[in-house]
Amino acid sequence: MGTKGGKPLSTLEKRQKKMIAKKEAKKEKEEKKPATVKAVVSVDPGLVSKALEEVNNSGSITTFMLAQKLGIKMSIAKKVLKELIKSGNVKLVARNRRVILVEKK
Repeated sequence: MGTKGGKPLSTLEKRQKKMIAKKEAKKEKEEKKPATVKAVVSVDPGLVSKALEEVNNSGSITTFMLAQKLGIKMSIAKKVLKELIKSGNVKLVARNRRVILVEKK
């Protein structure tokens, strides 16, 4: 019971059933996932003051160095440095997509 030169019909039917089952399972899995809500993270003033102390102590600092010294994530370190630049407490030396380099005023 097969097609000429091809796979038997039972094999094709089994493959189609598996594909349909995978699609249904994927739909169920997507339905079970709760909608992720991105939280707006505000920078803690205490964290900003600690970062300012680190900049004043070391002279210049990057996002990576700040993240390591304060034990925070890189994204939060970027936000803290942006806040310091915005407030005028530090001077921006160099900036690209990944790294922000600042020095004390």
